Order: sequence, then C-alpha cells, then structure tokens
Amino acid sequence: MASTDDRDDAHAIDLTTRVRRRVLPTVHRIKEPFGGFAQCLQHPDEYVGTIQYGLGEFRADLETMSFAPEPIASLKIHRDGRQSAGSWVRRPSSFSTWQLHIALFVTDTDAVDVFAHREYSWLRHPYKHYTAEGWDTHGGVKRMRALLSEHDVSFRIDRLD
Repeated sequence: MASTDDRDDAHAIDLTTRVRRRVLPTVHRIKEPFGGFAQCLQHPDEYVGTIQYGLGEFRADLETMSFAPEPIASLKIHRDGRQSAGSWVRRPSSFSTWQLHIALFVTDTDAVDVFAHREYSWLRHPYKHYTAEGWDTHGGVKRMRALLSEHDVSFRIDRLD
C-alpha cells in the first residue's frame, strides 16, 4: 500500500505545499508554548464541497477564478489526519481589507475537498488576520460555492460525519 506522501505525489502536490508540510509542524511546536500556531485543525463548518476531478485540473480553475497560492497560511489538518494539499487566496488587490481563503484536501478517490472562510487580509491587517478577528465561515462558504457555480465548476456537497 502506498504511503500518503506517495499518493500525494500522484496528485500534483506543488513544491510550496510540500515545503509547508515539512516545515510548519516544526514551527508550530516552537510557537505553541507561547500561544502561537502554524497549523490547525480544519473546521468542518468550512466545507464548501467536493470537486470530482484531480488537484492539477482544479488548480487551473482556481487561477481562472483569480485565486493565487498562499504560502503564508497555517497548515490545515483535516480531522481524518490528511494535511491540506494547497492553500489559496482571492483578494481584489494586494491592498484589499478582506480575502477569501480556501484549503484543499485530496481524497482517496482522486477528488478534492474544498474548505473556505472569509478573513482579514494578512497583507493589510496582519494582527487581525493572525488572531482570526472577523473570521467569517458562513460568508466564505457561500461565496466560494457561488464562484464555483459562476465558473461552471461542478461540485457535490457530502455530509461530513
């Protein structure tokens, strides 16, 4: 049986995400005693839906929707133990107050689970961003579902138990 890393290789995990997966758990262990964090559990309320094709193809859709990879984000851990397969952000400009942040998780069926929230942009409001002030799960999920629909990206909404 292939390891998680071997399976991820087949799912086009990008170099930035690979580095984040290796470095951020160590950074987290250093920051945690001081009340900081570099990784966190992915909250199930942020579930947008499941894209029924591969990560590489979905990344192209994200670029069409004006998302960009976001290396400056905590590493999200799914409650089943999967590490995020990418962190992406959408903001109208670098000077925007708000951003739509999504985390992607590859499933064992070559699909992609998408999670989203709306938050302060770390570029404009680093402290508010880090402390999760104004965090909007409902608004982020609603906006991401609308974007997927507007761009004819089909997705299914599974029940998360």
